[in-house]
This record gives sequence, C-alpha cells and structure tokens, in this order.
Amino acid sequence: MAAEITLHRTAHGTLAGHVFGANHKWATTALELAGFSPADDGIHQLSMDDFDQTRQALHQLRQSARDLDVTVTLSPQPYLGDVAVDLAQRLPGQWEVDLAPLPEADRHEDLLAWVWSPGRLPAALEQHRIPCAARLTGDGTELLLVQPDDDNECVIGAMLPSLDLDFMDVVVDGPQSVSAASTHIAAAVIQNRLLPQYEEALFSSRLIESEDDLRWAQETYEPGEVVKPYPGELVSALNRFLHHASELIAHVRRPKAGLTAHEDAFVKKFEAHLRRAQKDGGDAMSLWLAEGERLLELASAGSTREPTAIQPPARFAAPVPPRPAAVTSTARSR
Repeated sequence: MAAEITLHRTAHGTLAGHVFGANHKWATTALELAGFSPADDGIHQLSMDDFDQTRQALHQLRQSARDLDVTVTLSPQPYLGDVAVDLAQRLPGQWEVDLAPLPEADRHEDLLAWVWSPGRLPAALEQHRIPCAARLTGDGTELLLVQPDDDNECVIGAMLPSLDLDFMDVVVDGPQSVSAASTHIAAAVIQNRLLPQYEEALFSSRLIESEDDLRWAQETYEPGEVVKPYPGELVSALNRFLHHASELIAHVRRPKAGLTAHEDAFVKKFEAHLRRAQKDGGDAMSLWLAEGERLLELASAGSTREPTAIQPPARFAAPVPPRPAAVTSTARSR
C-alpha cells in the first residue's frame, strides 16, 4: 500500500493513528483533516469523549482517505504505547517509555543498526510492517518493543548501549530477543533472562576492550618510553579503561566472586590509588600499566565463577543466529 493508517483504541479513551507507506504524508493529511492532533510522541490522537464528534471525525476520515487513496484499518491489537507503559511498570527499577514512529520501511533499517538482540526482534523489523516501536530506558539499559502486524505477541530486545559506544567495540552477541503474548509473561522473561544476559554481554565487552587496550599498550611501548606528555592514542586507551574501571572493580568485589584475602587487599589498594590519581591529578597511567593486568585477571576469573542465568520456559527458546557484525564507535583512536 502506498499510504496506510492503522487506528488503535487506547487506554485513555482516544483513537491513536499510525501512518505507514511511501506516501505516508497523505495519510497524515487525512488524519489532520479529520481532527486528529499530533501528540508529543508524533502519534496522532482523537478524543472519543463526545460520541457525535467522534462519529463525525471518523466519517471525515473515511472521505479524506478515499480522496487521498489512503487505506484505513482499525487494529484489534492493543495500543503499543499502553503495552509499553504496562511493561515498564512491571520491570524492576524506573523505566522511561518513548515511542518511535516508523512511517517508512527505511526507518526500520536505521533502527536495525542499533538492535543488539539477535532472534525475533531484528527479524520482525526486517520482515514485517511495523509503523511504530517503543523504547524503554532504565538505568542505562535500552530495550526496544514492537508488535508485528500479523502476530498477537509483542517482541522485545536490547539496543546497543549508546552511552558506552565511544569507549568500546561491541564484539559479543547481545541477549536473545523475548516474545510473549502478555506483558506479565514478557516482564518475567526479561527480568529472569534478558536483563542478566544484557549485563553479562556488556561486562564481557568492557573486559575484552580493556584487555585489548592494555595488551596493545604493553606491546607497543617499553616502560621507559612512557613519559609525559603521553602519546594521544595511549591517553585514549587509558581513558577507555578509566571509563570501565568502576564497573570492573564492582564486578570483582561482589560477594559471589569469592576473592581471597590477598586478592581483596589488592583490589582495595588499586581502587584507593585510582581514586587518588583521578582526584588529585596523580599518575593513573603508571597505575594502569603496572597493575591493570592483575585487575583484569581477577575480573576475568570472576566472570567464570558467575552462576548461569535463570533460563526461561522452553516455549521462549530460540535458535542462535549467526554472530552479528561488530559495531565500532567513530570516536576512537588506537
């Protein structure tokens, strides 16, 4: 279809209109001629408080759509905004919901570049007509929610960690996508499987980046060659380590990591020296080059001690697709 409008009844007593297609601007025109108003999220809404006005608006929409060659469909699916809000309220912590209209298929490709979860989420964006997606953001974690047009299930997956992409290459698979027929089930699987897998994948990326940077620095520079002013690429590598250091230390110091007394003493000393160097302008470079390898060894060993994440019911299992291409930040030097 060149231009389509999909209407959804919302939990707030309105009709929400999504537009889609190569000529989606004509669909938008038809909605506005009928009295639909664009909300802050870009979705057009029509209040249904007054029955006569609603009937008149829908009559006008039908006429305008016919004149402009626009197809109008009333969807039996729940409104995506309501689904996203309900899901966010069931997840641990505080989550913000942001709707992302996708009126053109090209927008799907733009969004796909930021999808980290393999499985049903990228497949849905590639194969289905999806006029709108919802982003859920909580404590640095970004999730994407879509409703394929011919499916009664919602599909949720992780987005790439945008706050960290300037400091690392994401070279590991993200958590598997989740699909469920209700937000209650989806929230349980997200909490028990997707979020633990997300944290594990993010930590693995931090660790791999830190190990690669330190190995490169040790292979490129002899100890006596590292003098101020430090080379720019070496400073960039140190800054990436400093960005990850607090998360690496927190990972090492968790109770389940099982540190020995000697290891615990080393981590406390490293953390104190790092804090002093960052606060008082001390030499974080020397600390990183001399002691960073030991910290990374403990972080790597701690990750192998981690218990396996809770597995979802078999009905949510999905085959693992081929490894996605690495995503490289543009703000890097090494």
